[in-house]
Amino acid sequence: MSELADRPIRVSDEILLLHWWRLIRWFSNLRLVPRWSEHRAKLLLRLIRRLYYDGLTRTGKIILICSLLIFLFSDRASSGFLLFTSAFGVGLLLWSALLGYICRPKVSVQRETPNTAVAGQPLSSKIKVINKGSFSLYNFSLREMVVPYGRWPKEWSRPHQQNLPAGQSTTLSVHCEPQRRGILNLSGLAVQTYFPFFLTRFTTRVEESVDVYVLPETLKVTIPSLRNIAEQASKRLTLGSESTRKGPSLDYTYSRPYQTGDSMRRLDHRASSRHGEPMSKVFEGVEQIRRDKVYLIVDLSLADFKAWQRRPLDEDPLDERLALAVEIGLSAQNEGFSLAALALGASWHTLEDSHQFYQHIATCKPERGYSEELNTLPDSALLDEGIHVLILGRWTKKAAALVDRWRQSGILVLVFLINETTNAGSSLPEGSHFVEVPTSLTSRAATGSKKKMKERMKAMFSMPSKKEVS
Repeated sequence: MSELADRPIRVSDEILLLHWWRLIRWFSNLRLVPRWSEHRAKLLLRLIRRLYYDGLTRTGKIILICSLLIFLFSDRASSGFLLFTSAFGVGLLLWSALLGYICRPKVSVQRETPNTAVAGQPLSSKIKVINKGSFSLYNFSLREMVVPYGRWPKEWSRPHQQNLPAGQSTTLSVHCEPQRRGILNLSGLAVQTYFPFFLTRFTTRVEESVDVYVLPETLKVTIPSLRNIAEQASKRLTLGSESTRKGPSLDYTYSRPYQTGDSMRRLDHRASSRHGEPMSKVFEGVEQIRRDKVYLIVDLSLADFKAWQRRPLDEDPLDERLALAVEIGLSAQNEGFSLAALALGASWHTLEDSHQFYQHIATCKPERGYSEELNTLPDSALLDEGIHVLILGRWTKKAAALVDRWRQSGILVLVFLINETTNAGSSLPEGSHFVEVPTSLTSRAATGSKKKMKERMKAMFSMPSKKEVS
């Protein structure tokens, strides 16, 4: 809350004094010194970055600094240094830069980049480089031109090609590491040549843009089998209870090939020996309720996202929720289910393929959840068929009423809860269709500094109580 983008919003339902109080506290904590990312696009810094950082290798920087020090500390009357050494070092760098400019890369590239990536994991692209110049290209490497909110690999880890004759092509792998969820715009590629002495670099920028949808960091949890959970939950819907055998019996109908997650007690040994592969028994009542389609419902609301805030203080709980949705989607596909639709907040989105699912996960925005009166979940299910998986960050009375209403109408609902905060007071009720996933916020260092910062910001932007005023 120390940047211009965090200016408080005027809430019409609140008194004007409270808005003025937030404005004063926001202005008192405003940054006066701009960040490096805010002024690095200035002309002088761009010139220094091109000539010094990109134009010289480590050896070239050492030679330049030593030559300048020799020149500055030399004395014509009594000098222990030789000015010829300084002139030779600078002249060598200028000669290397001139030869590099004459033999600069004249290439065209063709990119093959995946449509999706994962934050914190390297993104690999296959680049086909075609030499369009009249000279051979010596000692060159490739890297991404700009990686917004990402990291380049180390210089010694980049692909290096010793020679590329004129008119020929080669294929190299380029890596980068995105750091946050969203759309990563890769504007182009930089071809850098170290010819002739590995002292200078000449960079040729080739525009070849592509958009990559970055998913949140992988959640280090084990997702239970959806088939087992759905089988137990559907028995509860059919028989009315999990711990009793009262009610109609389940009749055997047919056998089908064994699928991942099927219970070992349902193996049909006779059918397996007859078909030469494992077969599972299918009982009437269980299969009629459990379908082969999965509908994911993700709650995008954050309890700390207030009405006067332009953006939440911390989006890590939402990223964890979305990472859990990705893991459940992959687990469902591995078990033979198909993702039919995705609900982000209160709106449904039909899915045709997995890329569309990843696109919705990467581009969704957090919603305000400071009050239970806000509509953060869909009111009605898309279809009565299939398995509806509800992913929540906190268990509220509105979510409980929604799950009860859907289950009473015969809809199979599985609830996954990953707590938004480490000290969550509410917990899921007991049942086979309720699964609580442990959060990884407790194992992060962010729970120390970020949690203290969030508590400090809450105390800072809240009005003082009457006891404190008195």
